[in-house]
Amino acid sequence: MSTTDNFFATPSEKSKVKTLIVTEFLKAYFPIINRSVGKEKKEIIYIDLFCGPGKYKDGHPSTPLALLDLVNNFRDDNIRKKLRVVFNDENEKYIDQLRTIVNNHDVVSKLTYPVEITNLRASDVNIRVHTFKKCPIFSFIDPWGYKDVSVAQTWELVENIGSDCVLFFNSNRFIMDINKENQLCHFLPIFGGQLEEVGKTVNNNLLGQKEKAERIVELFSRNLIHEMSKSKYSGYTLYVLPFGFEADDKEKISHHIVFITKSHKAITEMKKVMIKHSNTNHYSLLFDSKDQLQIALFHRETFIKEGIMEAVRNSISVDANFFNKIWTIDNLLEALDRYNMKLNYQVTPYSREEVKNVVEQWDKDDFVEIIIPKGRLRKRIHMKENLN
Repeated sequence: MSTTDNFFATPSEKSKVKTLIVTEFLKAYFPIINRSVGKEKKEIIYIDLFCGPGKYKDGHPSTPLALLDLVNNFRDDNIRKKLRVVFNDENEKYIDQLRTIVNNHDVVSKLTYPVEITNLRASDVNIRVHTFKKCPIFSFIDPWGYKDVSVAQTWELVENIGSDCVLFFNSNRFIMDINKENQLCHFLPIFGGQLEEVGKTVNNNLLGQKEKAERIVELFSRNLIHEMSKSKYSGYTLYVLPFGFEADDKEKISHHIVFITKSHKAITEMKKVMIKHSNTNHYSLLFDSKDQLQIALFHRETFIKEGIMEAVRNSISVDANFFNKIWTIDNLLEALDRYNMKLNYQVTPYSREEVKNVVEQWDKDDFVEIIIPKGRLRKRIHMKENLN
């Protein structure tokens, strides 16, 4: 029995959370994309490049089956009429199991397009047969390790307007394997010109494992932005939102899932989902499967005000005119995320509601001025320089 077969025996808490993050986001994503497409005959495409067998041996659904169940339960039949589902896995046994699940699923008869199932290496999947249509694509890249992952393929999957990606990023395996010369051929497509810096990070004894893992995600994001710069879409802003999983037995990051999009609305929706499933005692988005008594005496809210204040200070370092602008909550959050992408190659971990609550407190503390323009109902925010 292979390691992956053992993995699909029964889902870990981390695996359950990973599937929930994807499906709960898609529950919001599909209706939004459906409305944006409108009555056009455009497809909405879902691509899973490392799909696995569809469910665990104990009967729990993995992401493919959870996705089919979600689509089957949508009240709006328009989504099913537009949705094209593409599953792929290199493991032939998994594909045979998944075909059986798909063929027996109630949703199949409701879909306009038959579910496409292929048995290929992820790097051999011809995604251009889908990307050339200029349709919105949601892609899920969840490899066992890191082989067959590349920034070129990842960017191609998010390049079309309305396209988003969730990427499984095995942070700890990079740390373990970066000094193995026979693995560098797999690292180069992921990190490109940042690969040397990845090596320096991993071999820096002054950094803890968590710092190394987070830095490696940043270097991947930096390389992805470089890949985007070569595209005709280089004028867009890329947003990257990582969610970490702590190792069960040690104070380490085992892996991240990384959400990638060009839409700030999509980032706002994914933040809601990730915050819901984050259970650590800091504002970073993390899941720890240890006993809750081992995790925290504090709550996320304890750190939010301080964290958002730091994000504002960082934004001021990027934009000297920060204090001269009038903001709405949505504009302010988007600006903080854009500035954080420039500085740290990822967005802030704060939701719209969290920023709103902090701004209301700042108003009481006389750090900001709330303005309601004449004839308008929506409030505007003017930051005062004593905030800094």
